[in-house]
Amino acid sequence: MDPNARNRHVRCSDAMDGCMIIALLHQVLVGHKRSDNGFSSYHVSKAIDSVYNECGVMVSDKNVRVRLKILKKEFLEVRQLLSMSGFVLYPDTRRVTVDVIAGEEFLKVQYFINQLIRH
Repeated sequence: MDPNARNRHVRCSDAMDGCMIIALLHQVLVGHKRSDNGFSSYHVSKAIDSVYNECGVMVSDKNVRVRLKILKKEFLEVRQLLSMSGFVLYPDTRRVTVDVIAGEEFLKVQYFINQLIRH
C-alpha cells in the first residue's frame, strides 16, 4: 500500500459499504467483543481485508472509521424519517418514500427551521 494512502480520500460504493458492514457484523456474531468505544483495530482490519478481497480497493483504518461514522449518521436520519407519519421504506428498492401531504408538511417544517437558524 502506498504510504500516502493513509490520508487519501476514498469514495465508497454500495458494494464497499456492504463488505464493511457484513465483515463487522460477522465479527460481532462470532463472538468477538467490541470495545467500549466502537470496533477494535482487529474488527476494522477484517473490514479492510473484506473490502480489498471483494472489491479490489485498499482502504485504511481511518477510511473505515470515517465511513462508519457517516453511515451511522445516515441511519439515524432515516430512522427519524421512518418514525414520522407518511414515510415508508420499501425493502426491494431500499428507498424511503413519502406521501404527498406528509412530504409537503415535512418541507414546510424544514424551511421554518432553516429560517430560524439563519436569524
